[in-house]
Amino acid sequence: MAKAFKGQELRNLKDEIIQLRDRKSQLLSQLRKLEHERNQNRNERDELNRLASDNFAQVRELKVLRDKNNQSIQELKMVRRSVLEEMKGLIDNVQSLQDEIKSMDINEKEIKQSQSIRKQIDRLDWKIQTTPSMGITEERQLTEQVNILMEQLGEISVSEEKLKARKELHREINNLRGFLDHSWKDFSDLVDKSQKSHQQLTELYEAGKRAKDEADQRHQVFLEKAEEIRVLRDEFRSLNKTLREKSSILREQSRVHKERVQVERDRATAEMLETQSAKISEKLSQSKKKTLSLEEMRIMMTQHHDFLESSPDREEEE
Repeated sequence: MAKAFKGQELRNLKDEIIQLRDRKSQLLSQLRKLEHERNQNRNERDELNRLASDNFAQVRELKVLRDKNNQSIQELKMVRRSVLEEMKGLIDNVQSLQDEIKSMDINEKEIKQSQSIRKQIDRLDWKIQTTPSMGITEERQLTEQVNILMEQLGEISVSEEKLKARKELHREINNLRGFLDHSWKDFSDLVDKSQKSHQQLTELYEAGKRAKDEADQRHQVFLEKAEEIRVLRDEFRSLNKTLREKSSILREQSRVHKERVQVERDRATAEMLETQSAKISEKLSQSKKKTLSLEEMRIMMTQHHDFLESSPDREEEE
């Protein structure tokens, strides 16, 4: 059996248990606060990670769109460059034709007269073919006139072809210029869209990066709080174990102390009753009347269970 504590030792144990319970209460309060802070940081971390993930997903989607847009820009650039080169070649051809037309020294008025020359040629040919009585001299003269007119018409025809070619080249150049004008709007729209996409994905990436950095900070705080909680829980378990052991000792010592007090009280009561019984017995031996109070009788009955049977009055009655 464990050594019984003295009064001061028992009081010290009670004080120690009170201190342990106070510390336990403090630990529980600290744990609740830390767990709340840990959970709050975990929730904020998870929310920030979701935000960062959403932003980075949008960045990836925008990159795909931007890259496709940039590819369209590059393709359109190549087409426009090819068209510009083609148009430059056509302009060079127009210039060459213009130089040739100038070198032929044929003006627009002469070209307009070509229809009249053709009619003259047709009329002379018709006359030669339909005049059987025409003389050789006249026929030669008419034929000579036709040849001269044909030579004039030949030069004019060449010039007309060149003018037609120049006109066709101008038409092609205008078509290409129209394509360039139209494609320039498409090109500008694509460039503007690409710039906006790049700006948007840059902003989304920066926002996602900020959210990720903040989430990492929250995670670090979460880990720190988790470590503080672990340390406090270890202390709480150790303290709780000590408290249970001390409380068990206190209960046992309280029981032992109570039993000891009861034994001492019973012994004191027995000694008191024995003293009073002796006094009462002396009183009975000295007095003939043998008159006892109720309390004295109760004491005598307590100390001597056969008191009534052996009392003098009882003996005289027998």
